[in-house]
Amino acid sequence: MELTASKLRCFKTCPRKYYFEYIELLKPLERQEALVTGSNYHECLEHLLSTGSCPPVTDLPSAMCEAFNKYISWRNWEVKDVEQEYKVRLAPGVSLKGKIDALCADGTPIEHKSSSTKPDEKYRTRLFLDDQVTCYLLALSIMRGEPVTKIIYTVCAKPKLKGEGEELLARQRAWFDEDKVQSFMVVRAAQELEDFQNELIYMGRKLQQSSRTRWYRNPQACSIMPCAYQSICQDYDPYCLVGFTKKERESEELENN
Repeated sequence: MELTASKLRCFKTCPRKYYFEYIELLKPLERQEALVTGSNYHECLEHLLSTGSCPPVTDLPSAMCEAFNKYISWRNWEVKDVEQEYKVRLAPGVSLKGKIDALCADGTPIEHKSSSTKPDEKYRTRLFLDDQVTCYLLALSIMRGEPVTKIIYTVCAKPKLKGEGEELLARQRAWFDEDKVQSFMVVRAAQELEDFQNELIYMGRKLQQSSRTRWYRNPQACSIMPCAYQSICQDYDPYCLVGFTKKERESEELENN
């Protein structure tokens, strides 16, 4: 069983959604706008960190990259690698797979996020419960044979401005300031990483028994944010699907991140 941060988040959010996405391998024909923006923003940052210069500012993701370059002191990090893939063994038959956005010369990992809200204190508090950060630190700890307990986390808020064309782009570029683009350190204790590894092994064993797993719904998750699988959740017919297609690979998000 190959676990990823996205698979863990999906299963914890709603087992029924996990069933559609990772057992049936279904994905919506149209990607959500937020996912497209986030993916393109990551591509712009990869270009910036690899070449030292921003791509031309032609849309929102490249404008976000421009703001990152302006308000984040990233050159002090001495970035060594970008988009580093990893796969580590947790236990017999259970592994953890993923991709780290960047690594500093001293080995400190870097994670980039875009957000619909400003990275305030409430946002930072949620990071203490973020499994993705813990996945990265656990993987690096296993790879290096010693605890890796800190990660640099960058967040860029996305403007919700209306308009079109060059006028909108100009307003988006002017909207950013140091409160909307931030970086900070997130820390995990070594014991947290050990406990998390045991949790992943337990979940991996459970997901290996997919034929006996009950893929129940979590209605509370639906009330928090719209679900891409809502239209088929209650009346799923695998022979009559509208608006969905089959994924080529189980974890396509690792290629599209």
